[in-house]
Amino acid sequence: MTTKKLSRLAIFIALSFVLSTVIVFPNMAPAQHMMNVVGAMVLGPVYNAIAAFVSGLFRMALSGRAFIATSGWVGALLSGLVYKHTKNILWTGLSEVVGSGILSAFVYYFPMKFIYGLDLPNAGYYIPFFLPSALVGAIIGVLVLAALRKVDAFH
Repeated sequence: MTTKKLSRLAIFIALSFVLSTVIVFPNMAPAQHMMNVVGAMVLGPVYNAIAAFVSGLFRMALSGRAFIATSGWVGALLSGLVYKHTKNILWTGLSEVVGSGILSAFVYYFPMKFIYGLDLPNAGYYIPFFLPSALVGAIIGVLVLAALRKVDAFH
């Protein structure tokens, strides 16, 4: 792990934590999803997933959020993989919506039901809560990436 990669990782964790703590709508944290889309390009899949997970851990520890705050890593990993293989911003945003809005809802159903003992009706229970936030955040992330590409910020 190079100092440059570690520095980028730390910056993304800090930005994700701060933005997701400050920019919150009722039951929505679109800033994390925006950071996942941007991180897909800047960090790559593994570091993007680490940044999302650690940011969620900080939100749990410092902001009193539930364990489910760490679920963004699923979309971060998927969007990072999609960007790595396609270099397409729109597909990257869509993969964040699918990963964080749908797949993470299924992944986190099991720990919330069986470890936390919540009475959840089915495995798709969290989709209506996760999907709007992921969609709004992914749209913002795609717009940010497009703007950064337009001004050639990454070269």
